Amino acid sequence: MKATFPLLGYDTYALKTFVEDLGGEVVLPPATSKKTLEAGVEASPELICMPFKITLGNFLEALDMGADTVFMAAGARKCRFGYYHYLQERALARSGRPFRLIPVSQYSPYAFLFRLMPVTFGVSPTRVIRSVAVMFYKAGLTHEFRALLNRRRALDFAGTERLKPRALELLEAARSTSEIRAARRSLRRLLGCNGSRPVLRVGLVGEIFFMIEQFANGDIEKELARLGVEVVFERSLLHHLRHLLHLDWSFYRSRRLARRYLRECPGGEALRTVGEAIHFVEHDRVDGIVHVYPFTCMPENIALEALQQLTEDTGVPVLSLSFDEHTSRTGLQTRLEAYVDMLRRRSRERSISRD
Repeated sequence: MKATFPLLGYDTYALKTFVEDLGGEVVLPPATSKKTLEAGVEASPELICMPFKITLGNFLEALDMGADTVFMAAGARKCRFGYYHYLQERALARSGRPFRLIPVSQYSPYAFLFRLMPVTFGVSPTRVIRSVAVMFYKAGLTHEFRALLNRRRALDFAGTERLKPRALELLEAARSTSEIRAARRSLRRLLGCNGSRPVLRVGLVGEIFFMIEQFANGDIEKELARLGVEVVFERSLLHHLRHLLHLDWSFYRSRRLARRYLRECPGGEALRTVGEAIHFVEHDRVDGIVHVYPFTCMPENIALEALQQLTEDTGVPVLSLSFDEHTSRTGLQTRLEAYVDMLRRRSRERSISRD
């Protein structure tokens, strides 16, 4: 089996380790690019959201590189994401490339551990459980790496960019629990900030694919770090896996906080978006909130209305950014620069008023 799956930013490494630990050969698509998006757009239905187009483009490129099996998450309930694998299977079939698509339900942990993965890879459920444990551990390492990177880049952008290739090598090479522990110690030494904190901090919220895939969100964490802003976040593969196993306490906290503005769940991850934003404002003392989502995402558009009310209630500015294939990188940078300038002015005014 030559398996592939969508690229998910830095979390791709954890998924790759999981598949390889089960005995599969992973064929990763090339780094997501404009070419990837164009291929996905050409093969996609009209008006479908951008994550569909990007992940389909990933599949097309991976099949051209020799992959024969495609893994795609499924079952997102009140969201079009639950139908992605049906439509993508049709699109791939029309392309004429030989493949097998295996949908992976997000809401059937028992079937995943005891039926789907053992049958697909010809291994025992015990082996699958062990590999899932390693994936969890590595997802935790990836989460910490991203947080360290965001803080260090905001303090010393050029220096951190020079260190980043070495950090990514450590992240990718760690495949066992002992190697992951060693990599964590090395990353802390490499990217540690000795308690220093940037002047400005913003909380990043939104649709999960746009939260973790750098190409999709215009590498917004890097762009904000270039402007001297630390990005704090909660959404990652680690928290998503915990949520699927009903072990993520932060999800229940977000759902409780979001009830201030959303009495019912509108689908997708709108409750998490709103709940995380409230938490960042009240507990992390962020200077602002940046909200990223696909242009046609109905749940996130509803969350946008709640976030606007949050701004009225707390005074914390929210910058909402929707993306599609026509989004201009220059336009994104201009909006970020204007937003950060506003945050700096507010910070200076608060300092003067306290004095």
